[in-house]
Amino acid sequence: MSELIPLVAGILRLPADDVHEETGTATTDAWSSLRHVEIIAGVEKTYGVRLTPREARSCRSVRRLREVLATKGIAA
Repeated sequence: MSELIPLVAGILRLPADDVHEETGTATTDAWSSLRHVEIIAGVEKTYGVRLTPREARSCRSVRRLREVLATKGIAA
């Protein structure tokens, strides 16, 4: 398992087994606007990248986080 699932699960305060590719703002009440900011900050710190504001806004699911990281050459 990559670091992404445990990172998101920890911020959302959910068991890692409950977090999957479709976990996001549309499927999980725990993914609030505040938690979104925390997830973006956690991703930037963990993977040593900076997301543009547009990228950050688009990262509304685990799947999208992976896609954006892949554009930066990071397999998450």
